[in-house]
Amino acid sequence: MEQLAQAAARAATKKAIKPRTLVHQGPTSSKVGVVVSAGKMDRAVKVRIPGQEWHKKFRKFFPSSITHIVSDPNNSLQEGDVVRITSGHRVSKSIRHVVTAIVAPFGPPVEDRPPVLNTQQLLDLRIKQRLEKDVRAAARGRLASKERIKTARREGVKVPQLTDAFRNLEVKEVERRGVSERVVETIRKYKAMNEGRGTEGKGAEAKEAHAGQAGQMATAQARRTEAGVDTKEEVESKEKLKEESVQSLSEEEAMEKGKI
Repeated sequence: MEQLAQAAARAATKKAIKPRTLVHQGPTSSKVGVVVSAGKMDRAVKVRIPGQEWHKKFRKFFPSSITHIVSDPNNSLQEGDVVRITSGHRVSKSIRHVVTAIVAPFGPPVEDRPPVLNTQQLLDLRIKQRLEKDVRAAARGRLASKERIKTARREGVKVPQLTDAFRNLEVKEVERRGVSERVVETIRKYKAMNEGRGTEGKGAEAKEAHAGQAGQMATAQARRTEAGVDTKEEVESKEKLKEESVQSLSEEEAMEKGKI
């Protein structure tokens, strides 16, 4: 009976943490390491994973550790903690691991710290962030985001409102970051609509929409044009023209010296 109860509990846990189709979840691996740097970055720490490397010449093992920048969503860790980290949770270009448990705390006890998120809570957080991004994209007319929102509603997942999706994108902050005027006007319009001050209808929303990936590429090209950033082909063509002009000037100077 105990074995059956344990098997049922394992099956329920596996079913509970099974990734939904809303976010991609690839294979993951867990490692145990020591926090060597904490408090210098927001929601991120450095964790050193101990290891050994075989030396062919001396025929013995030497210490060889690996350091990872790990996501700490609640800033729960301190320097010296022994923690378990899991791969497959990419947050930025350099952060691809997340803390899942504190094996041995160093300093204040675990009860006095913010809680560490478990696997299910991390998955729920990823789904929430994904849906907020889809709500903002669906407001601009992106078809893939609309389909993902429909899938979330079929699976019984709560879809955030437009005001909640825009809560971290205030107009002043967007203007400070140098985003294009079109994006700023879109945010202002939808904020006004949700506050009851908007007067534009669905016709204006259809004008703001674009046709999938082609529309996104056109938008990116417009942003590059506004910022005055040249593409790789444009930079290469300018360099080629510059080299040809220098070469022609040198040939003309040589011809003039020959005439003299």
